[in-house]
Amino acid sequence: MSEDSSRPNTEQSTDDSVAPLPTSQSLALLSTPRRRETLALLREHGHVTLPDIAEAVTVRQLDKEITEIAPEEVTDTYMMLYHSDIPKLVDEDVIVYDQEQDIVATGDNFDAIEELLVRTSTD
Repeated sequence: MSEDSSRPNTEQSTDDSVAPLPTSQSLALLSTPRRRETLALLREHGHVTLPDIAEAVTVRQLDKEITEIAPEEVTDTYMMLYHSDIPKLVDEDVIVYDQEQDIVATGDNFDAIEELLVRTSTD
């Protein structure tokens, strides 16, 4: 019985706070241009739709106007964000993603990664 009574206390203490991100994990999250560009957009706007992120990231990566980019390029970026980059950032509470509305917003750990984002920016 003592094992059962200790479990809720452990769960409560982990639910009360968000674990800070280690620097190595923050750097890993910033290792791809898509994630850095996504986080830069969120830093600027607070929340953005995933289609708008995909469009902006594609424009920046290809260094072209949106009118010069095939829709398939934006779709490819959207799919990479949706299946790879967004889940990694969500798992670390850096962002939150509302799938129903297709909106991405800053999460509890966004501030922890923001300083590194600014310091690693090449704008």
